[in-house]
Amino acid sequence: MESSNQKSEAGLRQSASLAIVVCAAMLTGLGLLAIYASSSMKGAQQFGDSLAFFRKQFVVAVAGFIGIVAVQRFPWRWFESLTLPAYAFSLGTLALIFVPGAYSVGGGAARWLHIGGVSFQPAELAKLTLIMFLAKNLGRPNCDLRQFWRCVVPNLIAFGAFAICLMKQPDFGSTVLMGVLTVVMLFISGLPFRYLALMGAAGITGMVAAVIAAPYRMARLLSFLDPWAEVRGGGFQIIQSYLAFKNGGMLGTGLGESRQKLFFLPEAHTDFILSVIGEELGLLGILLVCALFLFMSIIGLEVARRQTSKYRTLLAVGCTALIFGQSALNMGVTMGLLPTKGMPLPFVSSGASSLLVFLAVTGILARLARESTNPSAAKEPSRLHVGKSAHQIA
Repeated sequence: MESSNQKSEAGLRQSASLAIVVCAAMLTGLGLLAIYASSSMKGAQQFGDSLAFFRKQFVVAVAGFIGIVAVQRFPWRWFESLTLPAYAFSLGTLALIFVPGAYSVGGGAARWLHIGGVSFQPAELAKLTLIMFLAKNLGRPNCDLRQFWRCVVPNLIAFGAFAICLMKQPDFGSTVLMGVLTVVMLFISGLPFRYLALMGAAGITGMVAAVIAAPYRMARLLSFLDPWAEVRGGGFQIIQSYLAFKNGGMLGTGLGESRQKLFFLPEAHTDFILSVIGEELGLLGILLVCALFLFMSIIGLEVARRQTSKYRTLLAVGCTALIFGQSALNMGVTMGLLPTKGMPLPFVSSGASSLLVFLAVTGILARLARESTNPSAAKEPSRLHVGKSAHQIA
């Protein structure tokens, strides 16, 4: 009987691991189709090659899935030992924003760094390295979150250092997302609610101040509230997105038949790629994308609940929150539920940095799923282990 239960548990772990990878593969494949459909004309115009964006994304996808296989065999002690060097590298590359000319400017923001002929966005890697740092620091056996200055403040400083660099670019969206990730991981770790309330109030105050201090952010907020007041200005992008969804209807216009991608919809292959999917595949295509992200997130939370150490629980929670949070933000923007903000759709949008990071996150989650166990075996409980007493969790 025990052997049968062990085999059943092992099969469940393998199924969860495979499901995570399959969801990522389906989203990446759908993204490749959408990138080809939405970027062929732009590629031909910019590079004389209609497959330029598709080819780059395909090569990165292949490398990323090879990376997923490699992560399954990477010793955990090596992975943990990389946490601080990875954080330091991310902070160092982000801090180069203060060096004149180090970053290239595009769309009014300096977010691309060129090193040795390779262009990448350090903000994408910073999201993962922040999760790794918080999981390692908050997962320490001697980390008592009731000791605010000793165990909470260092994590807030780690986030704050990233936030200062990101706001200099400026990248308000990534700053907000990383702030949410920090709060989520502190909450799961057992941070007392009074501290969470103070952090929430400080965060909201900071966001309001950032909007008021930057006229263009205020303009974006106003155009979000009434895009039709600025049809050719701040409201143009979201109106074109509305039209794409309207054209798509229930079943879509068909692959490659989007009209909005013909230079009407800015960033059709990156931040607003969901609008192209909605136009070509209709509401059913949008529901498929949403279902894949939701299914992946549910599995991720169950994987987190089945970890035996607080470090691994927090790592799984952070990776899941990153996938769910960034996909929700992107969808909210493209559907007009949130103010316009540059934020790629995980796995789907064109962008090497984003795709590599999210495939790395997939590899970590798949590894954690494969090595998970029964949730009752958790030795270091978190708020995900609902059966534990309050003093154990804190």
